[in-house]
Amino acid sequence: MTYYSGDAVTQPAGIGGSIFTHRGTGVCVKLENFLNILSKSEEPLVIVTSEGYFTKIYKYVTAYKGFVFFTESLDKLDFGSNIEVIYAQSLGTDI
Repeated sequence: MTYYSGDAVTQPAGIGGSIFTHRGTGVCVKLENFLNILSKSEEPLVIVTSEGYFTKIYKYVTAYKGFVFFTESLDKLDFGSNIEVIYAQSLGTDI
């Protein structure tokens, strides 16, 4: 598999993520990759929102090295004291 040919928007799906560019640069990653990204920062900021009435889906956003990383989970995550968390009513992008 080559990552340098074809449509640049669809390539990351082949490596476990997706990139959108119509509202900015953001990367949707699996939950374990999101947590790994958080562990690389000394004082990361995470924005959290939830959707759904019967089944809550928690969505998480953080920035790292100029990119915005997104993930979602059915479980609400507990973060360490070194992580600043902002609870938002909604996010301005679909993830």
